[in-house]
Amino acid sequence: MPPVWTILLLGHHRSSQMSGESHLPGLALLLITFLVGAVYVLNQIFDIESDRLNRKLFFLAQGHISPKAAISETIILNVLSVVPAFIISWQLGLLFTAGMLFGLLYSIPPLSIKNKPLGGLVLNALAHGNLVFLIGWCMNQSLSWRSLAFSLPYMFAVGAIYLNTTIPDMDGDKRAGKVTLSVKWGKERVTVVSSILVALSIVLSLLMKDYPFLIASSLSLPFFILCIMTKKERHIMAATKLSILLLSVAAGIYYHWYFAVLIIGFIGTRLYYKARFNLDYPSLV
Repeated sequence: MPPVWTILLLGHHRSSQMSGESHLPGLALLLITFLVGAVYVLNQIFDIESDRLNRKLFFLAQGHISPKAAISETIILNVLSVVPAFIISWQLGLLFTAGMLFGLLYSIPPLSIKNKPLGGLVLNALAHGNLVFLIGWCMNQSLSWRSLAFSLPYMFAVGAIYLNTTIPDMDGDKRAGKVTLSVKWGKERVTVVSSILVALSIVLSLLMKDYPFLIASSLSLPFFILCIMTKKERHIMAATKLSILLLSVAAGIYYHWYFAVLIIGFIGTRLYYKARFNLDYPSLV
């Protein structure tokens, strides 16, 4: 959730700068949590085999939660996000509806865009980059071509992060018949493309005068370049986590309470996984 929350808050802040108004973003954060939760759960329903092979996201893969229960949760979360969004404004409702549709197109056959190399990249970048930024923007003022332009750096950054996250799953995805760009292109080419996407996001943020994003992405770029040089998975995942952390710090500078949300969420999640599954998760390294 933190990457999504962060981009929403930065979109909210940018629109408040332009409009001079700043409505509380808390409700949007709650609704986006429901929406993205639905997308994540639906994705796990159709990724049970690849998750089992990659030894990740084990709730469904190891039978802790049944697919039937996961489907029910997906429906409930979608309703809890889309319906209140329309009550707030029709534009926000349409954005949440688009997010729900993106989630369905991404996971459900016959389209299953997540299994199409380029489609998976594009849909992730649009949904978690442009769309989430615009939801934050829409809390303060109406959508416009200008708001879409301001979201472009986030689109490229999310694309870079998505590509990096597919690298550790290459072997399991290949055995499960899932074709990501990492499976198709290989680690070397993907690390180059992700670095190019970060560089493009830097250029766009400079043109858009989005200085918090510019600083965070500029600090992240050397670590993406390091990934090209070493091709080590620990460096690739470190670059991904660092870029998310830097953006989160940028959002926290404008919304100080966000640091408390992240810290409490991190500690609470660590305690839960340790007590329930004896796992040290999540980690910063």
